[in-house]
Amino acid sequence: MSSLSAAEAVAANRQAWDASAPLHRSDPSWDRLTQNFARDPGFSCFDPPMEAALRAIGLAGTSVAQLCCNNGRETVSLMNLGARSATGFDQSEAFLAQARDLAGIAGRDCRFVAGDVHAIDAEHDGAYDLAVITIGVLGWMPDLPRFLAVAARLLHPGGRILIHEEHPVVNMFEPRAEQPLLVRHSYFRTAPFVGEDAIVYGDGPAPRVGPHYWFAHPVGMLIESLIGAGLAIERFREFPDNISTTACDVLAADRLLPMSYLLQARKAA
Repeated sequence: MSSLSAAEAVAANRQAWDASAPLHRSDPSWDRLTQNFARDPGFSCFDPPMEAALRAIGLAGTSVAQLCCNNGRETVSLMNLGARSATGFDQSEAFLAQARDLAGIAGRDCRFVAGDVHAIDAEHDGAYDLAVITIGVLGWMPDLPRFLAVAARLLHPGGRILIHEEHPVVNMFEPRAEQPLLVRHSYFRTAPFVGEDAIVYGDGPAPRVGPHYWFAHPVGMLIESLIGAGLAIERFREFPDNISTTACDVLAADRLLPMSYLLQARKAA
């Protein structure tokens, strides 16, 4: 990571996310989201593989933690799918304000906690049946083993972690380039990708918000980090489906590459 410390990367990313938050609230997708939560008590934002995995685990009566919950749409969805309680952790106060609005619109009593997800308070240790990590979280983590160790300590013995993420193979390409399928970056790259533009999901405006840092973690590092955190892998499945930005659709067009994955692990009982 050269001279950039993990703490500096976390602080810069937090500032970039806070600065990007107003663009998300002003996007038409926010209105669609609020309307869906207002009219349907069973509405879920999860992609089909993740929702199927959650239903297979069974959320009824469970306490669930979501790490890096963003605007809370999935935290609220967890309660809509039957969780007894759901707590969302995120470092961006601006996005947590949106999360609390969504929970109010949906009539769900979710809890949202602000702070560095590498250092969640010990009061949450062993409090959850399930920890959820979804699309685009791991790339923002400069210290993956530390982050997953925190996720593990939130779980009670026998608790599970469920991860639905973009496949790190995607980081090898530049989808907006003239030859999008030409390999441009090493799968084992250690230096972060550096961005300056606002973090938006669609094709809307993305003004400069300052530097932010994205880290490419190979699958092997993910699995070793989970094992090091005391978690046993129960399930790992790769998919050719793009769950990233629409720019990556070109990489998924012929379904040749692993574009996403689902991983389930359990803490020893």
